[in-house]
Amino acid sequence: MSAYKGWLLKFDGREFPMDFISHASYNATPDQRQDEDSYQDGYGILHRNVLPHTRTKIEWSTPFMHLADKIRMQSYFPDRVTMEVEYWNDERNAYVTGTFYVPDIQFPYYDTSENDIRYNPIRIALIEY
Repeated sequence: MSAYKGWLLKFDGREFPMDFISHASYNATPDQRQDEDSYQDGYGILHRNVLPHTRTKIEWSTPFMHLADKIRMQSYFPDRVTMEVEYWNDERNAYVTGTFYVPDIQFPYYDTSENDIRYNPIRIALIEY
């Protein structure tokens, strides 16, 4: 039986609504290996020094949304510098917790009115420390 429980992300224990993830836009690259001082010798052979700590990167786009929805979505990651995220890890087929940051976000406007802003899809990324 699968360990998957129907959600992809939790921020500080709060399940992130799938409504904020546009269909077919979610991408995860779990457990990326990191190298330190790897090099290629004079014969073209790569010598790797793979570090034990891995990093996960998660990306998605939102659907078109209104200002109120964008504000509600942002409430899940108010501190974009350091946050604990529990996520589905497809490499391990299990939920894993990591410390992530969110790089700068662009907010593309679709249009505005007197009391609302509508946004084109917004790209969100999470990068593990």
